[in-house]
Amino acid sequence: MSDRWATDVHKRDDTGWISFGAFLIIASVIYLITPNLGREIEALLRDFRFVEVFHNFWWFVPSTSHPVLYRAAEWFCYAFGLVQVGILGLRFMMGSSVRGKADTFAGVIFWLGLGYAFGLLSRGTLSWISFLGVFVVLVGVSIVVQSLVLLLAPRR
Repeated sequence: MSDRWATDVHKRDDTGWISFGAFLIIASVIYLITPNLGREIEALLRDFRFVEVFHNFWWFVPSTSHPVLYRAAEWFCYAFGLVQVGILGLRFMMGSSVRGKADTFAGVIFWLGLGYAFGLLSRGTLSWISFLGVFVVLVGVSIVVQSLVLLLAPRR
């Protein structure tokens, strides 16, 4: 067995479990503090209609706005984004790999950006189709940010 394998076994990174536990806690708290969240989710799912968004382009879009649900999603995204900020700090303190730091940093960008987009959606500033566009942009930005961190990080 090589020395590299032995080092990897002893240097474990359990921040994924912290993230999963935080996800469960935040989702549960949001569910408990948002009145009728289950009904709100059901109403959104029943509200989707297949409509022509652009010429010859059809997509599923809710017929009405669901600000209570969008606000709950905004809170979730902001809270989970802040957890990711804390995990990023832990990764720096623990000396985690550059890849782990890059993944977490990209996650911070994604979750906080998605929280902002849900906030705009809940206030009616953003349409559903525009929200989907922002979601795609955030995925792309997260990938680019992760790649840039990996590319520009100093190698040991």
